[in-house]
Amino acid sequence: MKDPTYRGEAKDAAGYIHESIVNPNAFVLDGPTYSSGGRSLMPTGFDVALTPTQVDELVAYLMTLK
Repeated sequence: MKDPTYRGEAKDAAGYIHESIVNPNAFVLDGPTYSSGGRSLMPTGFDVALTPTQVDELVAYLMTLK
């Protein structure tokens, strides 16, 4: 989020992870392991497949990983 090219809405790490899950194209890093043609390689649709509670629980879990 400190990247000057960041245009997403996240204010902290948990928000960035949440944003990356529900809207993976909000901010796409350059590089072959992150994007193709300007689009994220992260699949879309988790905002529909998961409930808001499930997304929050996934974010909470991911925040525990080092």
